[in-house]
Amino acid sequence: MSDQISIPAVYMRGGTSKGLLFNHNDLPKDKSKLDKYLLAAMGSPDLRQINGIGGATSVTSKVCIISKSKQKNVDIDYLFAQVIVDKAKVDYGPTCGNMLSAVGPFSIEKGFINAEENETKINIRSVNTGSIIEAVVPTPNKKLKYMGDFEIDGVPGKGAPILLKFKNIVGGATGKMLPAGTPLIIVNGIEVTCLDISMPIVMAKASDFGICGNEKSNELNKNLELLNKIEEIRVIAGAQMGLGDVSGKVIPKFALLSKPLNGGTITSRYFTPNTCHETHAATGTNCIASACLISNTIASQISQIEVKKENKVSVEHPLGSIDCFVETNLSTKENKNDFIVSCGIYRTSRKIMDGNIYIPENLNDL
Repeated sequence: MSDQISIPAVYMRGGTSKGLLFNHNDLPKDKSKLDKYLLAAMGSPDLRQINGIGGATSVTSKVCIISKSKQKNVDIDYLFAQVIVDKAKVDYGPTCGNMLSAVGPFSIEKGFINAEENETKINIRSVNTGSIIEAVVPTPNKKLKYMGDFEIDGVPGKGAPILLKFKNIVGGATGKMLPAGTPLIIVNGIEVTCLDISMPIVMAKASDFGICGNEKSNELNKNLELLNKIEEIRVIAGAQMGLGDVSGKVIPKFALLSKPLNGGTITSRYFTPNTCHETHAATGTNCIASACLISNTIASQISQIEVKKENKVSVEHPLGSIDCFVETNLSTKENKNDFIVSCGIYRTSRKIMDGNIYIPENLNDL
């Protein structure tokens, strides 16, 4: 016995992110109490997160809360929580496509889903956005397979490929694919595209912000003038997207786009929103890849690719690239909500630790 509470949890890497996964039934239902639990588990607010398990970056301070779904044709409900590193705040607004690659294996490990022969298909509902994702998890001989020969940029080593096919991803936060009304608007003299596909993003040309667009993330994170300009435009654009005052919120995200340098379709520097992502968010990849296929967006102006029913779009990021397979509905107009049918991305995941996380019984002690 001690003055700490133990909660079952699994620590996993999902794609290029890392975080804790919980069974919904092991956490408090009261939101304010839940926030305190998650902040304590991660060690926020603290730039080092020294008193918790968080990794002191936004991509390593994530939580997935998993439950068996009660909805028809859905297997798993996935609630994502972004635990802010340096603030006493938990944001349930966004979702995380990278961590989604850990949800399927976790669900099998914990008995929510029975493994099938060869591969197991799991329909996952993002509680945050309402989108449906089909995860195809390798399960040869009905056994989970984490190791393999598939590589993703930003993660050392190799793993087993997990296909994430995102469906029903248009307008999750705003109800519209083009929440500002048109593919281009002018904010403070800068052309931007506001798109809500899988993740609401404000996109602009890197050159309009005085950068080449191929800089490393740590270089951009030191450019305070750039970050302040991004935030000023993001807040104005967020209001025009119908998201209200987005100051202090993590959506919409922001992306600076430029020509590809290594054979890809487009180069992106993705801001989360106050720091540049070391690689690229999966949901953000869906949005930017889709934007390449929608006429008159910043992304389509740069990429200039031919739109087909099945499209492979390669988004270059600071540590390599990520491929997105976008299905379109060619029988409708490009600016309509039903134009983007689905987006598919391959990721890998790995279970790192399975056990209990400990938090103080009296959270006021923190």
